[in-house]
Amino acid sequence: MGIFLYLAEAQAEAEGGFGIKFDLLESNLINLLILLGVLIYYGSRIVGKILSERSEKIAQEIAEAEAQEKQAEQALAAEQQKLAQAKEKAAQIIAEAKANAEKVKAAILAEGEKELERIKAMARQDLNSETERAIAELKQRAAQLALLRVEERLSSILDEEAQRRIIDRSIAQLGGN
Repeated sequence: MGIFLYLAEAQAEAEGGFGIKFDLLESNLINLLILLGVLIYYGSRIVGKILSERSEKIAQEIAEAEAQEKQAEQALAAEQQKLAQAKEKAAQIIAEAKANAEKVKAAILAEGEKELERIKAMARQDLNSETERAIAELKQRAAQLALLRVEERLSSILDEEAQRRIIDRSIAQLGGN
């Protein structure tokens, strides 16, 4: 507004007073300058206000973005920590599973050894009993063969009279007449 008054005073001094000029070019130039002065005076406030609001909005958006970035970093750190814990837990579970597998393997091998020893003992027992049975059969067969040979020799050595005397003597010994 200061420019407008300054221009009006300059015009008034030049012509000796304040008045309306009918020269269009000169009037339009003055009107244009007045309009520019008003626009600059009031426009600078409006533009300044708009720019300051925009600046505040941008600053607020930057602050929000920084806050979101911090939250994202915190969430990332928390998730990375959870991932590390999960990896540690998985490694622990794998180690426990391996230890349990080794225990089960050792138990199965020990049980297999016991079963193998039991089978060997049963096989030895079966072999011994089969051997004893075979020996008993051989003894019985040998005794039968020996009796047959003795009978054959006795029958060839003893005649009927000798056989009758032996039979009678055996009956007498048993309690008969």
